[in-house]
Amino acid sequence: MIGEIFSKSNSGRIYRDTTIIQCDGFIFEFKQVDISHKQHEYINRTELTTIVTIKNIRTDQLEKILDIIDDLCWLLSFIQQSPIRRHGYKLNSNQEWTSCLGIVINPLNNIIENSGKETRKFIEQTYPNFKKLKSARQLTVVFGYISEANISALALEAKLILHYVLIENLKHTFANIKAFKKHNTQFSHPSFPDLENKPEDIADYEVITQKTKKNRYRHKKYGKCGSNEMIKRTFEDVGISRNITNDIIDKRNKMIHEGILLPFGDINYSKQAIEDLQDVSDLLRKYLLTILNYKGSYYLSRDRIGCSGLIT
Repeated sequence: MIGEIFSKSNSGRIYRDTTIIQCDGFIFEFKQVDISHKQHEYINRTELTTIVTIKNIRTDQLEKILDIIDDLCWLLSFIQQSPIRRHGYKLNSNQEWTSCLGIVINPLNNIIENSGKETRKFIEQTYPNFKKLKSARQLTVVFGYISEANISALALEAKLILHYVLIENLKHTFANIKAFKKHNTQFSHPSFPDLENKPEDIADYEVITQKTKKNRYRHKKYGKCGSNEMIKRTFEDVGISRNITNDIIDKRNKMIHEGILLPFGDINYSKQAIEDLQDVSDLLRKYLLTILNYKGSYYLSRDRIGCSGLIT
């Protein structure tokens, strides 16, 4: 990552390697270590890539600061699409270090432009919502899956399955925070049962026709529904059209239940797998950036030069 601020090394050379990020009343100075990025040189080694400095802190603030840094690592893992972890800390005479295992992950691009300025803007915009939603929406699980799905040696089918499992996870946590109850494969809301009589707010309801029983009225957003409908509601809640989710759900069902996209030997198999992966990746990027309250440009999976995604 190119920093936002220049600094001078002990040798007198000047680097743009420093970014200042403010979170929860603390100022974090991120300084990139001057290393070459040749993957073969770091196999089976631990290598520090960034040093974070926080000035004028007390010992009793340590746990809070470490929690914040861990949260920042999760957010950075999301936008870099590869795992970023805290290696350790040093405060006065106290220090603690843990082993870190590096794996080769080659995402085609970052989700946010790889610069200190854009990273700072992303962190400062999204950190409050991340902290609020981290547990309820299991965001560390989500970001972990995204990183795993970018492992270079992973088969396209496995990458797709990880993304589709993420959709299931987001559906599950969405239903929970909206107070739905699940019974077998059906979701229902205790405050919005089906109605026998026509409601006053009829525009919010749909008519459920039954051959042997009187028609009932079901709430469009909170009425009883199945798994696929709950997925559509999950993404529709942030303004993502059902036209987008319908196609992805159909492909998800085929991959999960049959394990393949097209018949073996189909000449379009690889092309279709890549396109499906790009589509579901873009769906998840937009959803996650939206619930994190990010505003700005971001990379779609097909972008190569410049960001074409935008959330306003």
